Amino acid sequence: MQAYRDLFVIAKPDTYSTFTTQAEQDQAIAFLTDRTGPHARHRAFLCSLIGWDGNVLAERVRRMMEGADFPLPTDRTPAAQKRHAQAVETLRARWLHLKNTPSKRAPPASAVGAARAA
Repeated sequence: MQAYRDLFVIAKPDTYSTFTTQAEQDQAIAFLTDRTGPHARHRAFLCSLIGWDGNVLAERVRRMMEGADFPLPTDRTPAAQKRHAQAVETLRARWLHLKNTPSKRAPPASAVGAARAA
């Protein structure tokens, strides 16, 4: 899955590089971890096509973000293992940042929605 691969690449702030941008990596994190909303629905649909439960996938990715082991890269060289460990550390720091940043979503449009949000 492209979203999983995007977790481990070097994220660059500009959109003209050959690397994944920070916005693309953030979207990959949201796609793989959101509990509700469009990313969660799309993940659930795509996973259902291959017989997976998208919610189980998201829970496993969230556990890895919180400290459980990520699968090791297939390249077992020391350099690859070091790059993987650094990528995991960077990814977890970004996950923490995103979790602790207030949502920029629009407030609920109805009074009922506003009451539920309060």
